[in-house]
Amino acid sequence: MRRTFKVVTTLAGLIFTCQALAAEIVWSTSGFKMPESAEYDVAHDRYYVSNVNGGVMEQDGNGSISLLDGNGKLIDVDWITGLHSPKGLALYKNKLYVADVKQLVVINVDSGKIVARYEASDSRVLNGIAINQDGKVFVSDWTGNCIYTLEDGELKIWLEDPELNSPNGLWADKTHLYVASWGRNPKEDFTTETSGNLKKISLKTQQIETLDHEGQWLNLDGIARYARDKWLVSDFLKGELLLINKSGHIEKSLPLKKSSADFYYLPEKHLVIVPLLMENQVVAYRVD
Repeated sequence: MRRTFKVVTTLAGLIFTCQALAAEIVWSTSGFKMPESAEYDVAHDRYYVSNVNGGVMEQDGNGSISLLDGNGKLIDVDWITGLHSPKGLALYKNKLYVADVKQLVVINVDSGKIVARYEASDSRVLNGIAINQDGKVFVSDWTGNCIYTLEDGELKIWLEDPELNSPNGLWADKTHLYVASWGRNPKEDFTTETSGNLKKISLKTQQIETLDHEGQWLNLDGIARYARDKWLVSDFLKGELLLINKSGHIEKSLPLKKSSADFYYLPEKHLVIVPLLMENQVVAYRVD
């Protein structure tokens, strides 16, 4: 079923109106263990999903990576084990990079084996990952207000700044890093002291630009480029998928379930693959 209608929200007496994204559910799969992030592998036509399976900051050895086929069928919920609380995923060539609390874990997807672990012992909780066209790896430290890079076989702090505002999802190109921030000082229930927002950071100067979202309260998780100067982002606490332009204006939104986490956007098929962390479910939407 495809829906298109106006969405109206209010905040402190202000009224915001945006169009809803037209979308339909293509498939929905259950049986996960707190799924947090999804990644598509075009070479193998399959999806990878990270399972937190416990506290988001716990190093408990309970985490895993699930394997799904290209139609969303769950092949193996524990395809890769030996992880703690894995979150963000990024695939580069035949390597799957996994943010796992205080480690960046690398998996060879051809062999299904862990081939490297890079420590970030001073990090709080590694969360989002982005790899740009040049193969440069960025990893966000969610409550540590840091961005790490992988250089010469080491995770090194690239940027540390409270203005990062609890950085979560990342997207990188050759000139900028885009950050979906959660909001200041996340509590145990994931609520925050301030709203999150979208950041644009120069790779050359590290200058941070905050995009104005017109006063709406956001707790942003995943991010993906939708079109030139347009971004899809997920709001974890509200359960929404938002289309934001380069000025920070929310043009369209799609109501989802709460705990909508680090999604994957597959533009060729117009698919958005959304892990629902508290529902133990992954849902694929086709969006226009």
